Amino acid sequence: MAVVLINAFEVSSGQEEVFLSGWASVAERVKAKEGFVSADLHRSLDPNADFRFINVAIWRSAKEFREAIASLGPDLLPFRAHPALYEVVRSIS
Repeated sequence: MAVVLINAFEVSSGQEEVFLSGWASVAERVKAKEGFVSADLHRSLDPNADFRFINVAIWRSAKEFREAIASLGPDLLPFRAHPALYEVVRSIS
């Protein structure tokens, strides 16, 4: 069963380009990992939002996600992150 990673990032004003560059670098490494399906990075329209960026990624399984992240090592980005895995319980179209 696929799982959804939702990862909220705290990025200080003026650090957006540093974050975006770092995220792109990590994304290149992550997308080659077994079980990766897709990822979308969202930016808040509110410049004062606590979480300036939210990453939403789909993985085939929680096990594959955990193995992929463990293989990349700690502290992938120098920004405070709040990652969690979720499962879809309801959808609307």
